[in-house]
Amino acid sequence: MYKIPNLVIADKNGNVYDHHLLKSAFKTNIFNIVPYELEMIPLPQNSKLKTINGIPYAYDQNSAKIVDFGGGLPVYTELPPGYLRTLMISFIPQGESVGTAYSHFTPIGWMDESFVVPAIMVEEKVKVKGKIFESIKTTIQNNQNLRFLNNSFMLAFIAASEIIIKQQNDLENIKPILSIFSKNNINHVVTVKNFFNNEKIKEIKNEFLTINLNITDPNNEHVKKVNFSDIDSISIDIESFNPDFYFKNRSSFDNIIKLLEMAEKNYIFTSLNLKILPGFTDSSKEFEKMTEFINAFKINYLKLRHMAVEPDSFFSENNTQMSEILGLKNMLKYIKKKMKGLKIGFFSRTKDEFYLNDSFRIK
Repeated sequence: MYKIPNLVIADKNGNVYDHHLLKSAFKTNIFNIVPYELEMIPLPQNSKLKTINGIPYAYDQNSAKIVDFGGGLPVYTELPPGYLRTLMISFIPQGESVGTAYSHFTPIGWMDESFVVPAIMVEEKVKVKGKIFESIKTTIQNNQNLRFLNNSFMLAFIAASEIIIKQQNDLENIKPILSIFSKNNINHVVTVKNFFNNEKIKEIKNEFLTINLNITDPNNEHVKKVNFSDIDSISIDIESFNPDFYFKNRSSFDNIIKLLEMAEKNYIFTSLNLKILPGFTDSSKEFEKMTEFINAFKINYLKLRHMAVEPDSFFSENNTQMSEILGLKNMLKYIKKKMKGLKIGFFSRTKDEFYLNDSFRIK
């Protein structure tokens, strides 16, 4: 018989407890479900426990029913880069809406005398460590223009030899960090989001650097402006492979296709940042569309990321309940089986890694 993790709750002072009778209840799509031990992994190191204003759902084994429990606050964590949640926190919100921040909340259970989470480790990549990493951290802390990198999320990407920037001026600001990478012969990636200043990009080029252009919401301007001459790879954010979803929620799906075709003609390494939402991404309908799309286009690499939406609002606005939910682990197993040449990971790849086999394994 499979184990079920205990319900984890907190009091108003932030003290965290596990309930001695009630078990955890988590969520996929709009459904509350009971998680089993096979879906759980140990809480990642250095993860912080946080609370949210709400009433948690729990599983009562005596009645075999999911109940709401008003004796404590829901507890969650935000997984570090490299990890992906497979189920969502299940609770009744109280007070103000938590908005899209809720999209990253991962529920916590207690099992075998330790905290556990429903998640998978997609990619563990620590290429920068020791004195070199400390030197980069010191450089960031002492430079006001680099404060946007001084948080655990960005530092985790830097440890994986990737710097993410959203503004053109930051191409100039990150030069001291790039200098540390190149002096130590470390291959590294600069991911630029949605801008196309090739002159600025040329200024930072070095033999160890890979320029990755990340387009988060492909529109007509992106298709017109993109210049592949000074970039090494392109990654396109995608939430669904269903054109009808795109027409309803975002810009034209055709722009994604145009960019992929342009990238292939220019021999650019191509990746998709698949935004994952449990109960939607792993529905049978989405999976069928995904396999059709990836088989039709030359996709080199699939990066798995969390979808930044408020889940309850998302599912109320999109009719997804009628499609079978495969489960994220099962979906990824099917992908590995059906698309053997497709690489799967979390972080962007440097040029020397473009065509290496990935280390991603799903149990």
